[in-house]
Amino acid sequence: MFMFDVETLGVESNAVVLSAALVHFDPEKRPTYQDMLDNACFVKFSVAEQYEVKRTMSKSTMKWWQEQHDYVKKVSFMASKEDLPILDGLQRLTNYIDKCDPNREQTMWARGSLDQLVIDSLCVQFDMQELTGYNRWRDVRTAVDILYGTDNGYCDVDHPLFKRHEVIKHHPVHDCALDAMQLMYGRSNG
Repeated sequence: MFMFDVETLGVESNAVVLSAALVHFDPEKRPTYQDMLDNACFVKFSVAEQYEVKRTMSKSTMKWWQEQHDYVKKVSFMASKEDLPILDGLQRLTNYIDKCDPNREQTMWARGSLDQLVIDSLCVQFDMQELTGYNRWRDVRTAVDILYGTDNGYCDVDHPLFKRHEVIKHHPVHDCALDAMQLMYGRSNG
């Protein structure tokens, strides 16, 4: 299975994609949070290139980013010399999937549907094949609510090495690892 997350400058399918992360995990191997952090694929995309092809941003999302922690802004929001051209970043994600699941048979989890819509739109706009088939995507929020009786897409994690205070919110790799931990080791908040 994969967990996927993007950080964007809006909530439309054609929004600028700041960064993306993928984590491949096998529940039968009982990975730890650190295992998933160590096994992740992270891409920080060039924003300037996306402006050239008219991808969008919203004022409310820009304001939201300004209110985030400096470290998280540095990871995804602030431009850096390590930002990848779109085709290179998409190829890095594709190579990671090819290494773990070359036949594209495994489930791709994401928190809601925006992540799938945005990354598929970016792939199509840059003439690349989508990361996986549309029918492979699943919503982790719905799964967590059904499995653990919650109503907000979050639950407690029952794993001896997991420490919630170590999760860095809005860091795509950490967001992926947390969602995978909730799927595998979740329990009711009550």
